[in-house]
Amino acid sequence: MSFAQPFANYEILARVGSGAMGTVFKARQKHLERIVALKVLKPALARDARYVERLEREARIVAKLNHQNIVTAYDLGHEAGYHYFVMEFVEGRSLRQLLAEWGAFPERQVLDVAIQVADALAHAFDCGIIHRDIKPGNILIDQDGRAKLTDMGLAKAETDLALTRDGATVGTPQYIAPEQATNPQAADIRSDLYSLGATLFHMATGQPPFRADAIGELIAKVLHERPPSVVDLVPEISDGLSLVIRKLLAKDPSLRYQTPRELLEDLHRVERRERPRIGREELEAQDDAVARVPPRRQRVPRNLVGAAILLVTFAGGIVVGRLVVGDVTGAPERDRVATVVAELLELPRDIDRFARLQ
Repeated sequence: MSFAQPFANYEILARVGSGAMGTVFKARQKHLERIVALKVLKPALARDARYVERLEREARIVAKLNHQNIVTAYDLGHEAGYHYFVMEFVEGRSLRQLLAEWGAFPERQVLDVAIQVADALAHAFDCGIIHRDIKPGNILIDQDGRAKLTDMGLAKAETDLALTRDGATVGTPQYIAPEQATNPQAADIRSDLYSLGATLFHMATGQPPFRADAIGELIAKVLHERPPSVVDLVPEISDGLSLVIRKLLAKDPSLRYQTPRELLEDLHRVERRERPRIGREELEAQDDAVARVPPRRQRVPRNLVGAAILLVTFAGGIVVGRLVVGDVTGAPERDRVATVVAELLELPRDIDRFARLQ
């Protein structure tokens, strides 16, 4: 297959994938004779300064990081009407692709990926950066089994005060932390750790912690239901790893690991077959509290969710066909709907919900 070649120093070789903002190509950097990943912003979005700034912000953030488990930034440019970001090309597949092929992973591999990604998050945290979209699709596994954290498009540095000014929910619903689903400004490193926990849960069990047919129902479960126990679903998983994942998925951020390095200490304990230092009583108390949430708040009537999505669709010019629950991120339309639905869940009466929609 032949490609248009608009760049003087980059020869496009193959299309790797695409997302809401742009397309990623495998390319050859001519001057240095190396293979790179070339992320090109969609031409339709290149006319919007907000999307150009988001691409540039991603490049600046990645350029601050230097870690073996984070994809390396090489270049940022604008040529022939295209805005692009050049980074390390990882010869391998995403964890999402591997999960689709393999289902659940053995504990040894779950621990291996957990330690590598936690180490990457520790480095980012030391640099004042939170990722905000940890999920299987953003973790690449190379041919040597090395995990590489990628797609920093939603990442936020301490100085990025305007990134969520519009109040849109950021992240992917199946892996998003409860506080991030309802208030993006509340996201911090503990939100990344929750998302890592949801990813590890998926690796260990072959399914994400929560599943639903509609995005509103999914967010309701993230906010109000406790996830199943990993060891109940997969008895072969050690009690130690199950406890670590359970702590990562605590609804209350104060009950999770507070830093990636704190998590790493327990992961290494599990690796040595030692017991992690986890206050089981606190986690059980929270589980009991979640279990006592009235069913009315745990379940969202389908007609209300449908009305919310329909009304928001007409109001914002959103294409309903794009509102799919899955591992796709970066769609502003879905984020706005997720934010409104999350707000509806917190209102006590149907009349209040419809007033909010108006």
